[in-house]
Amino acid sequence: MKPVPTFWVLLTLVSVAVALAQVLPGEGVQRAIKFPQHDRQTGRLKSLLFGSTAVQQPNGLVNVTEMRVETYTYLDNARVLEMIVESPACVFDFRTKTASSAGPMKAYRVDGSFTLEGVGFQWCQTNSQLSVSNQVRTLIRSDLFLSPAKSSQK
Repeated sequence: MKPVPTFWVLLTLVSVAVALAQVLPGEGVQRAIKFPQHDRQTGRLKSLLFGSTAVQQPNGLVNVTEMRVETYTYLDNARVLEMIVESPACVFDFRTKTASSAGPMKAYRVDGSFTLEGVGFQWCQTNSQLSVSNQVRTLIRSDLFLSPAKSSQK
């Protein structure tokens, strides 16, 4: 009997491992997921969608739990966290780069100047556009409406 070359044994083992590692839609759960969006011109990170879990669905959508989106601006070369959007669950579409839900959501600026709550939303990751459909409540910090002279006297 002729010995089997090591290369073919390794190739077979790797192929079997890859086949076993494939997650079929609706069957596997990925944990601590991140879906980034970068600026095409600068390569800088524009936003990052986080989730506790993600489950691939047959239609190409992904069910995400404990969704959190962070948007960023840049001061010189330093990345600055600007806004956060949170929802207990959403559906993420890789094709359109949108997250949506009929459930509750909250969005707020990190500096506390603005808070938005509602039920039902769509977040478009490519252009950072947020649409909220129902029971919308907006809170804007009142000192933002003061004139620059008055606000500096505080």
